[in-house]
Amino acid sequence: MTKNNRREKRKKKTIQKKDNKNAVIIAVLFIILVGYWAFVQFAEGGTGNYPKYIEGAMFPTPVVSADGDKVTVPEEFVESNKLVYIDLKLEEPLDELQYQGRRIPINMYGEGEYLPIVIIFTPKGKTLSGIRVCEPCSSFDFHIVEKKYLQCNNCGTRWNIETLQGVSGACMNYPPPKLDVSTVYDVEVNLHAVGLKVVS
Repeated sequence: MTKNNRREKRKKKTIQKKDNKNAVIIAVLFIILVGYWAFVQFAEGGTGNYPKYIEGAMFPTPVVSADGDKVTVPEEFVESNKLVYIDLKLEEPLDELQYQGRRIPINMYGEGEYLPIVIIFTPKGKTLSGIRVCEPCSSFDFHIVEKKYLQCNNCGTRWNIETLQGVSGACMNYPPPKLDVSTVYDVEVNLHAVGLKVVS
């Protein structure tokens, strides 16, 4: 083997060692980045991409079933907006709704002609729905804070966004009264239990 061949062989070994070292460094950095991402996701309960503050987004054109006791909203709209409001025109105006042991003053919202509904897409991927009211403080508006609470815009009461259980505030026992919801195709809210008919 000539001197030049030996030199060339040493040079190739040096380059190969550098390449191996670079590959190891890149692999270690990748593992660190993936580990950090996983840690952040775990620390935030898997809510890394969920906004910290969300205002309600009105959906003005829900599809009402022929019998007037179901309403459908596109799943994409719910998932992208997270907190969705729907105002459903009642077949007949109403002063007060008695539902789940609560007396809901419908006449204080839209002169009793509308049933205000909320649909929530939670950080854990659940879809919840309810009547959009906190009746002790006459509020029909909410927002989401800290990726985990539904908060009344009027009294500041907070409920756990995944369960609607009270967390703090004066109206903890008055979260939006739950409605049955299905997400088989789009988001369908069932009003049968409420005993009211709505029109499109």
